[in-house]
Amino acid sequence: MIRRPAMLAAGAAVALALPAAAQAATKTVDMGTPLKSQKQLSGAYGADVNDFFPHGVTIHAGDSVRFVPTGFHNVDLPAKGGKLTPLLATSNPVSGAVDSAGAPFWFNGAPNLGFNPALVTGSLGKKVTYTGAKGVQSGLPLSNRPKPMTVKFAKAGTYTYYCDVHTGMTGRVRVLAKSKRIPSAKADKKTVAAQVARAVRLAKSLQTPTLPANTVTVGNAGPHGVEVFKFLPQSLTVPVGATVKFMMSPKTYEIHTATAGPGNPESEPNSYLGTLAKSFEAPVINPAAVYASDPPTAGPAKLTPTLHGNGFWNSGVLDVLSSTQPPSSSSVTFAAAGTYKLYCLVHPFMVGTVVVQ
Repeated sequence: MIRRPAMLAAGAAVALALPAAAQAATKTVDMGTPLKSQKQLSGAYGADVNDFFPHGVTIHAGDSVRFVPTGFHNVDLPAKGGKLTPLLATSNPVSGAVDSAGAPFWFNGAPNLGFNPALVTGSLGKKVTYTGAKGVQSGLPLSNRPKPMTVKFAKAGTYTYYCDVHTGMTGRVRVLAKSKRIPSAKADKKTVAAQVARAVRLAKSLQTPTLPANTVTVGNAGPHGVEVFKFLPQSLTVPVGATVKFMMSPKTYEIHTATAGPGNPESEPNSYLGTLAKSFEAPVINPAAVYASDPPTAGPAKLTPTLHGNGFWNSGVLDVLSSTQPPSSSSVTFAAAGTYKLYCLVHPFMVGTVVVQ
């Protein structure tokens, strides 16, 4: 923003107008879907967007970007040539993990997992400067009302920033010399509106995926970070002995689980599944929530109301990244008649039903 020249009069009838110094400006980027648009996506389509709004912003050198937490995302601006911050960290091996029948789980000896301590604290609520020499990390928005992080960009250039929670979620800041024109606030607002409208169209198109028989997608994703948080189909009917595959959408940035067992993890936090889901908020995640309940090399488990003593079956964490250990799908055989509820322990509001006849 440029101040208007001031007219100075010091005993003269007219004085020359002298330009004032340029005033630094601040633009806003939402770390996730804008708050006012979230109901439109979640209420009608069970959807959200793993993207920054606007995805790209242009400022002048010396201006700032105010990053506002609107979802469970962070901002990672690595140093030039630097690496991103891993979301999870390993700790001492799992020991003494048993199921409800008292039998040891197969993953005893595997590493425990938890949030990387480097992401627990950061620069939310602070003002920092980025030059590329050192990285800037917002940290995770773990408080009830996380405050924005304001980053001053001192040098011209194009900078990509990342969300460490959702691999593939990126944003861009173009920093121009002060003599260059940049989009106005009105233009930026129009860009965000178009980004939201595109997300709504994509979310609507993702409601009825075409899938092979006896296949359920745990969530469904499209381009530009649009994610539907549903089991699709939401209800599936199969005969006794059928094997059902639970798979991740190829374009997703998310992690999910498909999990059966006692309790509703959202409405019954102290139930068996509720306790497992709650552990995703703890420094160390319960390994029974992270790992598949049955050895992946043993083939599909046979799910009955008594599996593992209480009808527990867990796909373990699923994702689509080739660089990580979790698989992109998991299968289970429904070996007894009944109605089975499947939940995502990472997103406990996600629930699907398999009716076995």
